[in-house]
Amino acid sequence: MPESQQQSTELEIRYPLDRWPPIGVTVVLAIQWLVILVPGVLVLGDVVGMAWGLDAAQRVAYMQRLLLVTAAAQAAQILWGHKLPGQVGPSAVLIVGTLATITTGEAAVAGAMAVGAGLTALAGFTGLAARMGRLYTPPVLSSTLLLVAMSLTPTMRDLLYTPAAGAEAVSGGFLFALGLVLVMLLAQYRLKGLWSSAVLLLGMFLGSLAYYALGLEPWPVWRGGAVLGLPQLFPTSLEFDPGVIIAFVLCYLALISNELATIESTGRLIGAGDMGGRANRGVAVSGLGGVAAGLMGSLGPVTYSVSPAVVISTKSASRFTLLPMAGAVAALALWPGGLSVFSLVPGPVVGAVLVTLMAQSVYAALHLLLEGGKMPTWAGGATVGMALITGVIVSFIPEAARQALHPVIRPILANGFVMGLVVALLLEHVFFRGKKTPPATHL
Repeated sequence: MPESQQQSTELEIRYPLDRWPPIGVTVVLAIQWLVILVPGVLVLGDVVGMAWGLDAAQRVAYMQRLLLVTAAAQAAQILWGHKLPGQVGPSAVLIVGTLATITTGEAAVAGAMAVGAGLTALAGFTGLAARMGRLYTPPVLSSTLLLVAMSLTPTMRDLLYTPAAGAEAVSGGFLFALGLVLVMLLAQYRLKGLWSSAVLLLGMFLGSLAYYALGLEPWPVWRGGAVLGLPQLFPTSLEFDPGVIIAFVLCYLALISNELATIESTGRLIGAGDMGGRANRGVAVSGLGGVAAGLMGSLGPVTYSVSPAVVISTKSASRFTLLPMAGAVAALALWPGGLSVFSLVPGPVVGAVLVTLMAQSVYAALHLLLEGGKMPTWAGGATVGMALITGVIVSFIPEAARQALHPVIRPILANGFVMGLVVALLLEHVFFRGKKTPPATHL
């Protein structure tokens, strides 16, 4: 018997949660989910691969592992986890955690991710996850999204000013990327349906052709690759550095907030029942996916907050349309030759897609803070402001000061995202606890 019998009366739903749409509709909807997911997965995976200093073949293998974890987590969420039409992909929060602790080595990062994910899965299995929602107030959620965008700023800078372009072409690459961002945002604003969803994918393809055609870099040579094949699934050992583990536990606190918020908003939108059970199972699956990702040296999954918007756009609440998409993602993971094409995308184009994604993350943060059209309270605004300022200051502390920190606490005190999140939680739940202030009306 379907778990959800009730559908929202405020939203027209053509295909209910627990039913398969007609085959033709299923194919179209699966393609729409796919074109939304693939650009972000490939770009975020490429960012981390470049940060690790991987060569082209190693980056392809990294993306294969990333796609395999994503496909498995997506199928698990649909069949056993939250059972909602929620798209799963690599968590940007964990990318920030990886980049901030990358100097500790791949084994330490993988071990910390596995531990943080294991604790997350435990929170889901014990029922603690659903009760953690009280921690994630709008100021904390807004701070988390803004901190993610802020923490990726150095990475976006290095992509937009890529050394591969040569000193004389650096400014040209930046201006091209900025123009591409504006074009993609305009296209997403003007286009509807599948075309709007495909903007980032088209931006990568057409932007790369235009970049090379303008002579900003020489045309690359594609060396091809195997038609089918699995990567080395467990390429690294695990080390357990206390400071890195604490940093990733805090990152997983932010991941849980993302998971719970997406489950709540999607479930409320379509009138789903048993939301507590869905929340716990969803967090448990994300945790188990993170454990697998840690063992594979990859990135843990989370359900994306874009999911409710896709439901509204397609008028389909069927979770089963995401199963063919998961199969397509798994098939892509087994096609290293196809993935190697992505290594031809120039850095400024990758950076432009990442900037576009982060611009939408900032929009989501502001939407949370101004939910219902209300002005934020002074305490809420101060929480977000102080968290963001702390994150910026910590992210740009002098290297000498960073190195002077004890190696055990360096991954925490020198991590802008972690310190910003700690400040947001302290202000919201300790210093400003129970404080009722009227909305701020002036500066």
